[in-house]
Amino acid sequence: MTNSITNESQHTMASVENPIYLSEVVFRIFSEIVRTRFAVLILCIILTGNVFGQQEDSLSATDSISSGKIFNQAINMCPGGIVFGVYSINYEYLFGQTHGLVARFDYESVSETLSDDIIDADGYGFTLNYRWHLSGAMESLYLGSYLRYKIYNGTGTSGLESFNFTLRDLTLGLNVGKRWVWNSGINVNCAFGYGFSTLSQETEPTSSSIDATLNEFINEYTFIDPFYGELSIGYAF
Repeated sequence: MTNSITNESQHTMASVENPIYLSEVVFRIFSEIVRTRFAVLILCIILTGNVFGQQEDSLSATDSISSGKIFNQAINMCPGGIVFGVYSINYEYLFGQTHGLVARFDYESVSETLSDDIIDADGYGFTLNYRWHLSGAMESLYLGSYLRYKIYNGTGTSGLESFNFTLRDLTLGLNVGKRWVWNSGINVNCAFGYGFSTLSQETEPTSSSIDATLNEFINEYTFIDPFYGELSIGYAF
């Protein structure tokens, strides 16, 4: 009789906890799928636009020159990142219609649940990106390199312990992208890249369980890695 009650109790607790656990697993899997498909989508867009848009690019450049619309600056934002709590804005200045210098700022609002542990943090990212515009215009396929610095300040729980932490991530990588510009100045930019990164972490207080919780967060949080991605819309002038 006692075993029956115990089994029923365990089954009831499992039925309550499993949906929460499964929802977290599904969300993490969904995030990985979205990031992978995002990169593939950007690559397809860039290659398709490059193959089928050469003639259109030439005509567009001619029209821009003849009408005096030569764009050498652009400011963009990434609306899709808001879904993941990431707010991003970037500015590009084009020197000699070939060499682009981009400054990008990101803010991330992070709230993660890891089993029974909770992580809350604010993340800030600063990126410098050089772009070589192959078409000699703002509307172009481009190759580039980027240097990104990110810092996360937050709090967490590990069992019954509360802690503060700081993460610093420095990434150096290469990227490829494509920008489309309409005569109105409205533009869409797609880019992705990858590189090498170094990550340092500090916690207060320190313990093996706290380190384990923080390492789990680092491994499972989607946006702490060397990947560079952008799907943005903005205005060129």
